Amino acid sequence: MKNLIYIENNATDPHYNLAFEEYVFRHAETPVLLLWQNEPSVIIGKYQNTSEEINQDFIRKQGIHVVRRNTGGGAVYHDLGNLNYSFVIPDAETKVDFGTFTTPVVKALRSQGIPAEQTGRNDILVDGRKFSGNAQQFSDRRLLHHGTIMFDVDTENVAKALKVKPGKFRSKAVKSVRSRVTNLKPYFDQQGARAQIRDAAEFKALLLEWFRREYDMREVELAAEQLAEIQKLREEKYDTYDWNYGRSPKADVTRGGFFRCGYVEFGFRLKANKVQEVKITGDFFAARDITELEERFHGCEYTPEGILSVLSEADLVSYLGDVTAGELADVIV
Repeated sequence: MKNLIYIENNATDPHYNLAFEEYVFRHAETPVLLLWQNEPSVIIGKYQNTSEEINQDFIRKQGIHVVRRNTGGGAVYHDLGNLNYSFVIPDAETKVDFGTFTTPVVKALRSQGIPAEQTGRNDILVDGRKFSGNAQQFSDRRLLHHGTIMFDVDTENVAKALKVKPGKFRSKAVKSVRSRVTNLKPYFDQQGARAQIRDAAEFKALLLEWFRREYDMREVELAAEQLAEIQKLREEKYDTYDWNYGRSPKADVTRGGFFRCGYVEFGFRLKANKVQEVKITGDFFAARDITELEERFHGCEYTPEGILSVLSEADLVSYLGDVTAGELADVIV
């Protein structure tokens, strides 16, 4: 990541912040780093069915924002105890391994005596507990990688705001959300930590200083007309019901399951046992527009042979990740 620049964004409105990130993703000419925070919000993965991921009553009572992002993966809870980071690479050849972008965060934390490590599909852990999840978007040789860092998040709200699908955690005794995640703040209070950090704002300053040293980073500001375009994108996309809830399918048959690529669910609308429409939702990561795969099903028979035929002809790795046609067909028919 040569010629890395940093663009300051001190807003805490998640609708605006995701618009800010998308604007930079579309227009950056050199690699960019963003560090940003959201007030209490649930950020939904691009391909998820929003109503299936949130506890609506709790969300409404607490005034928590619900906003869909442009990347796959699962829903996450944000508040001002969380720090988000984004890398934008404007000339990427392909999707880049997650470790390319999680490694700098891991190194920065280890430089402070925090034993962080990347593990699994897209997580960073400390002492076996998750404090960071990551996701990517790749389009027209542009790559966005972003992740969360839980510094001092209200973990009670994490557990209450999000639904966890049965089967996601396969141990006999299902662990609570609170037991699977951790904040970083307690680790900065332990012996061996090289700094005592009180809140996420101080942690942001520490991380930013580390990037300045390691990447010879320079800072730029956006012009007033660019900020106006971001505000327009916020209003026309990220603060609309259609974007934030619009993938929720109206289906006659719904089938889904957990695969190596993550959770995948198909919602079929049928007529005379033929597929009229399908919505594919889940926490998978797609390199291609999932609507292309959805359109392949139009008019096919809702039978094991019909569904398997469509799946077998598609590049499932690009659409969903590590899953085979046979594995999907076994579950969705």
